Amino acid sequence: MKDKYLIYTGLIIFIATVTFPFWYNLGKAAPAPVITLSEKALAAKTCVRSAEYMKTQHMQLLDDWRDSVVREGKRIYVCCKKCVKRVAEDPAAWYAKISGD
Repeated sequence: MKDKYLIYTGLIIFIATVTFPFWYNLGKAAPAPVITLSEKALAAKTCVRSAEYMKTQHMQLLDDWRDSVVREGKRIYVCCKKCVKRVAEDPAAWYAKISGD
């Protein structure tokens, strides 16, 4: 146990090194972006899917949507044939704009 102080010193240096990013950035979080919808999207007053569907299947919807964007390049979510026609008429109304990027 002659190396007790050497071991404690090494542990303190290790803990300080590992926790450095956390206490260095303490209180420096960036503000959340403000999301705004286009005027046409606000006027439509409809969501992508019904509230009941979103409560139960939201994560599956996001997974499927992500896959269609990455694999097929489809950046606009279309839930049915009626929506396909509305997207074809005015695709700009279906985009949410994020300010602060």
